[in-house]
Amino acid sequence: MVAYSPLNGVDWIESWQETAKSSISAMIPAIVRKLESSKDELQALMTAAEEAAAQRQREWEEAHERYLREEDQRRVEQAMSESQKQLSDIMDRWAAAMSIERFFRDAERRIEDVESQRLAQPKMERLALARTMLGTMDPLNYLEGWLAPEERYKSKYS
Repeated sequence: MVAYSPLNGVDWIESWQETAKSSISAMIPAIVRKLESSKDELQALMTAAEEAAAQRQREWEEAHERYLREEDQRRVEQAMSESQKQLSDIMDRWAAAMSIERFFRDAERRIEDVESQRLAQPKMERLALARTMLGTMDPLNYLEGWLAPEERYKSKYS
């Protein structure tokens, strides 16, 4: 006969073996005494197992919270990096747009300096055609699509 604790974390087991000299029925009073005397030991083992399980749960929760905070911080930093990169790209596009705008203004001024209207008109038409081909070059349009870090990701902890 075997008595044991089925509770996870509680290692307690007692066994009795029937032999030719002693039967299980003869052992019953001793088995009952052993089980009754083991009550306090079992209770202590169960309490210790429950406390250990609670401690493991707390440690897991703390580790999980640390992970969540670290992941949150990583996402905040990623949002900042992506926002800075996008803004840098916008600034590069802005510089290119301003360079193109200066090109067209300088070209228009030079065409206006041409003495003959007959020579200037075809050049102005070509310049207008070039502007049309490039489309809108308003640098302010670029800023409308920019996302600030907080628009990309809002921290759950700050």
